Amino acid sequence: MQAIFLKTIHTYLLSGFVALLLLTGCKTNKNTFIHRGYHNLTARFNGYYYATESIKEGEEKIRTNYKYDYDKLLPVFLVATNETAKNTFPEFDKAIKKSSNCIQRHTIKDKKRVYEITTAGRWIDNNWNVIGISHFYKREFFSGIEAFEYVIRSYKSKDKYKAMIWLARSYNEIGAPSQAQSILSMLKEDKKISKYAIKELPAVQADYFIKRGMYKEAEEALLIALKGGEPNKKTAFANLMSVIKTRPSKKTRARYSFILAQLYEEKKENRKAIQFYQKVISLKPDYDLVFNAKMKQARLVDIKSGNVSRLKKELVKMTRDVKNTEYLDVIYYTLGEIFEREKNETQAVVNYKLSVKNSTQNPKQKALSYLKLGEISFEQANYTAASGYYDSTMISLPKEYKDYKIISKRKETLETLIGYIRTIQREDSLQRVAKMTVSDRTRFIEKMIKKIEEDEEKKKEEQEALLAQNSNPNNTNSLPNNGMPNLSTGGAKGDWYFYNQTTLSFGVNDFIKKWGNRKLEDNWRRSQKALSFDSQTNPSDTSNSTASTNNKPKTSSDKKTVDYYLGDLPLSDSLLQKSDKRIIDAYYNLGSTYKEDLNNNKKAIATFEELNNRYTNHKYKLSTYFQLYRIFESVKNKEQAEYYKNKILNEYPNSEYAQIIKNPKYISDKNAQKGEVELFYTDTYNDYAALNYTNAYSKCNESESKFGKNDFSPKFAFIKAMCIGKLKGVDSLESAMKQLQVYYPKDAVAKQAQDILEVIYNLKNPSEATGNSNEAKRDTFSLDLNTPHVVVAICPDDAAIANGFKSALATYNDNFYSNAALNISSSLFGSSDQITNIKTFKNAQEALEYVDNLSKDKTVFAGKVKVEMFTIMAISLDNLPRLYRKKQASYYKPFYDDHYKFKK
Repeated sequence: MQAIFLKTIHTYLLSGFVALLLLTGCKTNKNTFIHRGYHNLTARFNGYYYATESIKEGEEKIRTNYKYDYDKLLPVFLVATNETAKNTFPEFDKAIKKSSNCIQRHTIKDKKRVYEITTAGRWIDNNWNVIGISHFYKREFFSGIEAFEYVIRSYKSKDKYKAMIWLARSYNEIGAPSQAQSILSMLKEDKKISKYAIKELPAVQADYFIKRGMYKEAEEALLIALKGGEPNKKTAFANLMSVIKTRPSKKTRARYSFILAQLYEEKKENRKAIQFYQKVISLKPDYDLVFNAKMKQARLVDIKSGNVSRLKKELVKMTRDVKNTEYLDVIYYTLGEIFEREKNETQAVVNYKLSVKNSTQNPKQKALSYLKLGEISFEQANYTAASGYYDSTMISLPKEYKDYKIISKRKETLETLIGYIRTIQREDSLQRVAKMTVSDRTRFIEKMIKKIEEDEEKKKEEQEALLAQNSNPNNTNSLPNNGMPNLSTGGAKGDWYFYNQTTLSFGVNDFIKKWGNRKLEDNWRRSQKALSFDSQTNPSDTSNSTASTNNKPKTSSDKKTVDYYLGDLPLSDSLLQKSDKRIIDAYYNLGSTYKEDLNNNKKAIATFEELNNRYTNHKYKLSTYFQLYRIFESVKNKEQAEYYKNKILNEYPNSEYAQIIKNPKYISDKNAQKGEVELFYTDTYNDYAALNYTNAYSKCNESESKFGKNDFSPKFAFIKAMCIGKLKGVDSLESAMKQLQVYYPKDAVAKQAQDILEVIYNLKNPSEATGNSNEAKRDTFSLDLNTPHVVVAICPDDAAIANGFKSALATYNDNFYSNAALNISSSLFGSSDQITNIKTFKNAQEALEYVDNLSKDKTVFAGKVKVEMFTIMAISLDNLPRLYRKKQASYYKPFYDDHYKFKK
């Protein structure tokens, strides 16, 4: 009875307290025990609790959807990317709203409700931390930093240490290591640090060290993080560790262990790496992490040990496990690596091909498998196969891959190499057919046409059979065997391919399986879009360097006529000479590529010798002798080196190559002289640029007597001619330019002289230059330096020069203008030039700075690509169509020189 009575009294008292709390507790300007109790209670369980639950939901969504890149170090913390962060906005927005309302309703202030009494509310600082954490996960880092700094500045509770931890993480994410370092140092030295901070500090330190490339320090921090923190023996909080038993979750420890294994693997400490990969497996995290830990382990196993055979059997067994279906490409790739390390290239190739075949959802893995096949083919000197594999690699290899530029360069080299081989094969085939009798040639071509018709008929029958199969209403079990969906337009609306979600999805998956994840854009099949032509730039210019001289375009129906094929045959002596020239050029370039780019001396020797055997007299004969002499010297074949040395000295005694052989210091002596000439030329040019034409003219004359004929002679002659024009007028300029063309017809200055002569001609003959008044008005250039501009580079229509320039230009832009999103396009310009457009620049100033930087870059203008061959100018988008209509740089050059040249 007494117990029941006491219980009843307790209930009444509690009810009264709650009633009193409800009546008086909602006021925020009273700092009493009852008011504090009410606001703390509701702030904790009505605001903070539900906000933290929302954060947990958002964190779980991030963890579930996070895709690891196992070729890079895994992240210490899982943070959404800019693209995926939006998926978690609802959870974090809800947390922000809950905590914001809580702060607004339950912050206890002074009687005037102006200033917060920070010591009164126990959960307000927690809610501010919730807001900061939510902004952090939304990647609104600066908003989060504001919240964390407010907590640190305003509150004295243990929660300020949590704010400091998250503030350090925020600075790590935005790339501000110095700010993060100062916070981490304060936390490490603080004697009153909270348990939460003790637990989280090592992981934050590891994140900081990894982002700064301090991997040894990161290892130490991660080892501590695995234990749940480490006491600082110099401070009072050291004793807290004896009671703290909490460690990160198994999934978090598994990730830390994987990172440690990767760090040890990077240091070639394979034994430690294997141990930590095994620890990942024993922690039983998500299967994706377990699987990749097993693959990493397998690749680190010492092939000299007796465990390799068992390991391979285990991997083969894994291919039969249903849960590994989506990982088959990785398993076969791992098997391929093991066989390759065993020097069993045949089995390695088999497994890499199986990896490619089974790679349907992992474009990067498919690229890596193609890369392995390309590397093996390259080492075997099977360059044709290697070229195909490298091309396939570049289709889906991410640009951020560590060796992307090296792989891209090798792919370009192989493409160039295969181009030379195909040129030789094509011209040989055309010459072989051309040498046939008329009747034999006609029969040969007719057989080709018949084969084409048979192939077309066979393809048509297959398509008709396929459509008939798809149109059959009883055929509902599956798609056809070759994987093509039903394209029939018969039946209900949902039966058509693009209305049927099942077949549409099948088509998408089939496309991804074959091509990978491609962005929807022009030229999507091309792996190197930077070199594709821009048809919109000059729609009227549809010609190309290999276009037929016949003005009538060939159609697909022409392929079934004999005349279609006769047009490409070298049936006359002049055409045969041109065909031989293409073969000779291709052979020499092929040999040079083998030697310089691929370091394959054996192939280079064979190519140069075959060229000399096929053509006893050609323009590269001396160069091939010298190349062969150098190769045989490098491989210690003294007999052959001496043979080609004597041929050079006997047949070309006055050549520069002969001088090099006679005097090993010839090049250095010449370079020393060249350096002196170059300095003198620079002084001469500076005088000309400073409008001091008399001094520049005198120095040009002095250079002739002082240095004689040299590499800079054409440039001195050009400046001298320009000075004559400035000092004596247009007629004297015209005469000087014509004389310059006579003395240096093959130098780049001859083209510049021709441009100036054309301008002079147009000035003297305005009616011919301008045509009718309407056209003249339309083609008058306008000046607006603040509108968007394009940089144009005009050069001779030579494939070696133009393609080399575009390739080097793409690399140059990637290196120095990656953030500018510049596009490169090119096309024929007139009958003998190519124009390359680099766009778009905000104004003339930016374009001129680009022109200045590009013109000075020695990596772009190297080898055959010389800056003197190019006319590089900035031009507004409004003026660009006018330049294209004229198709001559000389029409725009004077306008550019007058209005742009000195505005840099």
